[in-house]
Amino acid sequence: MARWTIAGLQQGAEHAIQGIVLVARNPSIRKQKFLRIFLYLSIFSFILFGVARLVITLPLQILRLVLWIVGGTLHLGGTDDLLVTVNRNLGDLMASLPFLVLIFMRYLYPKPLDDLFMESLRYIDSLHPDRTPYASSLTKRRYRAEYWTNMKGYMKRTWKNLRLGILIFLLSRLPVVGQFAFPAAGAYATFRSLGQTQGAVVGICFLFLPRWATISLIRKLIGMRALMRELLEPYFARMGMSHREKIRWFSGRKDVLFGFSAIAYTLTRIPVVGFVGFGVAQAAAAYMLTVVTDPPSPNGSPKQELSTTSLNGEPNGKPVDQEPLIENKKTI
Repeated sequence: MARWTIAGLQQGAEHAIQGIVLVARNPSIRKQKFLRIFLYLSIFSFILFGVARLVITLPLQILRLVLWIVGGTLHLGGTDDLLVTVNRNLGDLMASLPFLVLIFMRYLYPKPLDDLFMESLRYIDSLHPDRTPYASSLTKRRYRAEYWTNMKGYMKRTWKNLRLGILIFLLSRLPVVGQFAFPAAGAYATFRSLGQTQGAVVGICFLFLPRWATISLIRKLIGMRALMRELLEPYFARMGMSHREKIRWFSGRKDVLFGFSAIAYTLTRIPVVGFVGFGVAQAAAAYMLTVVTDPPSPNGSPKQELSTTSLNGEPNGKPVDQEPLIENKKTI
């Protein structure tokens, strides 16, 4: 397992910003084909956001108005507070809805997002003609579009997280031990993302945070981890890695990928335009891939690719503090 460092987190965030700038500079992204992808994502995001507002938020506001007319402000009391809390929680749910729907769509029709990823790789390769290209190496590997298998795996992961959330909520309602449920969940989420020591530190910190802040941070930690996996799906689908091999692949790059996922997650959470943010993050993930791993051999097995990770945790012998991939004459 790689050694976790603050520098790795910082480099991951810097690589995310560099990747986003590369996406903006890529002339091929501005072609009609890819502009159409971003346009479709934008339109769908606006429609979904508007429908969610009409179906969920509007009835609650109407109910509050009716209660105010009937009972007046003095008689609302706890009922109004309850409606405000429900409205806030539903607002958080609606903010996650576009992301969940988009992930669902990517397994039904992965081609648009896969094209974004591969086009970004081709552009990065064009900046470095002196090294082994990534795009052509991955293109030689068949994209395993096993729709039902991938969809079933995604649904299983979603159901697992849902069950875990329900269990944590129920445990939090118990006397005495309930106060430790969310801090323990935060420690577990951080342990999976960064490691044992960091998980223990975060769990202790969560003991002193308000309940709402703890829940929000846990949701973000789980969301960041899930997002990073989905952004690299075009790579994993071509490498044919098993679940265990993916875990091993992530374990050698935890801090850098965590820093990248923090920026990518922020993009996807921007209200209304989060869909477009996901598209940008998908293209930027191609740059992240060139930072943390070497180009795959055309016919190498996943195990052979994984075996190139050095014992000190540096992926494929490539240290995480390497110079940026963009030359000085092509600086960001």
